[in-house]
Amino acid sequence: MQRHTEDQIRSQFVTSLMEYFKIEEDINLRAHVADLVRAIHPSQYREFFRRLSERPMPYKNGFEKISLIAEEFEIQALTPIDQEAQERAQKLYTLMYDVRREVSLIRDPNKSALERFEQIRFTSIKHVGEEIPLLDETDINVVKTLTKRWIYDYVSLDRTLFEARVIHEYRNEILRRERDKNESLSAPLKAKLLRGVKRT
Repeated sequence: MQRHTEDQIRSQFVTSLMEYFKIEEDINLRAHVADLVRAIHPSQYREFFRRLSERPMPYKNGFEKISLIAEEFEIQALTPIDQEAQERAQKLYTLMYDVRREVSLIRDPNKSALERFEQIRFTSIKHVGEEIPLLDETDINVVKTLTKRWIYDYVSLDRTLFEARVIHEYRNEILRRERDKNESLSAPLKAKLLRGVKRT
């Protein structure tokens, strides 16, 4: 019974958004609005409308405004690991897309674009005039897992598909990195406890 009530509240929320933006009542348009706000919990509806009414967003249509506010709520709901994985995946996509495009523009009868892409040392990619590489150890480990060939093949096909796989790999790598960090921090304490046990 409670589930049905929540569905009714969600349906009314979608209806309110459509009326607010004067969106025509159509099964496909309703489904699109519902998809945009799928991650929003009923307890957040009032805050959603508050932000929507207070935020000046000129030149944005109703769907774009709903999407932007919904994205804010989704980002706030992410764990720090998920947020870092998402940010790194978006950065990697942009960088790899640009690198692939540049490599594809070079005409070389001896090497294919993929071969040139695979020869790039990603540890050396830097902004002009800067010393710090754009990709750190976490990024490089994810690239090794994915392989350069996979990145080359998928980065220009479907951004959503690319980012979904990359976010998954980043999440695994960040979790491994944090686990290793915690183990190295706790190692001296474990050694001390073991010494204490041996003495007794």
